[in-house]
Amino acid sequence: MRTVIAILVFFGAIQGFALCILACFKKKDNTKAFLFYLLFLFSLSFFNLLYAFMLLDIYEIGFVPLGAFPFPYKYLIGVGFYGYIKNQVAQERSSKFNIEYLLFAPAVFYGVLRTYWYVTLHSGADKDIFWRVYQSGFFIYNEYVYLLFNLILTLLAIQFLKKNKTRIKGFNVRRKNWEWLLRFSNAFKLIIFINLVLAVMVHIVGDTKNGIVYAILLIINSIYIYWVGYESLTKSKFLFNTFSLKETEVAEGHLDQTLAAQFEALVNDKEIFTHKNLRISDLAEMLNTTDKAVSLYIHESFGLSFSAYINQLRIEKVKTLLHRGEQERYTLLAIAEKAGFSSKSSFNAVFKKVMGVTPTQYKTSQQS
Repeated sequence: MRTVIAILVFFGAIQGFALCILACFKKKDNTKAFLFYLLFLFSLSFFNLLYAFMLLDIYEIGFVPLGAFPFPYKYLIGVGFYGYIKNQVAQERSSKFNIEYLLFAPAVFYGVLRTYWYVTLHSGADKDIFWRVYQSGFFIYNEYVYLLFNLILTLLAIQFLKKNKTRIKGFNVRRKNWEWLLRFSNAFKLIIFINLVLAVMVHIVGDTKNGIVYAILLIINSIYIYWVGYESLTKSKFLFNTFSLKETEVAEGHLDQTLAAQFEALVNDKEIFTHKNLRISDLAEMLNTTDKAVSLYIHESFGLSFSAYINQLRIEKVKTLLHRGEQERYTLLAIAEKAGFSSKSSFNAVFKKVMGVTPTQYKTSQQS
């Protein structure tokens, strides 16, 4: 069983490294996001590779001993992920130094510490140095520290995605890309949370069940790497984009709360949609804003284009009139015109598309 788990974990790591190489050949317009993505995936894969070797009782490759290898991969996973998400957005900076690079500080500090221990151990200067560090409880608490560090960075990345969702310039395709990033981030958040729970379990059960818990952890990490591989191959166009954000929440393409209230009043109170040949520019002029602002508001609020939204309102108006018994006084065409439709053909086509039946069939069903 141990060998089977080791092979599963090993091939998960190999797939991760293969994806890193494959990504280098993919078309990308965001080099910075790409580099952070490589750091994230390489570090996560290195995590699995090192533990796969341990499960297979492989402790050196050639003249390089693997025991206590000093690469601080655990602290680089979260930094790579956070940098990947944040750098999906084009950011203009007056300074060449990005303060977020300070997030590398824990990895640098831990890397230096591990390097000292590694050299001390394998040079023969102190063969018990890792054992003494282990007995001090350092490694147990270090698990909590790096997992919490990665979890915080992931939560900040998710907060960034949610906060700026309505500020993305562009429509359907760009928003699908952004929503994919959010799903990708939530999946990683779940992985870290499970890792944290397992770390607590290791602390509780002690060394006797340590190997079992770590095996579960490595399998979960491998499944995530396999999933990342699938997503990378099937949705590669989502990986390295450069999004642009509007300056403020009231910038072009977004209605503030006051304008939104005016919009609702025009629709619900004045039933502006009953005006024949209503154009988006007419509505924008009434609200003293732009066509794009109105279009984006409708898309964000209702998930529809302007024409689809107006037609849906008109269909609801027709249904309301029919339920009131207006069909006894007016023809269907007259009711359709009262709702804002300009012709019988467009009314029939829209009604059938929205309701799945013709207006006549719907009217008959209401009378029976």
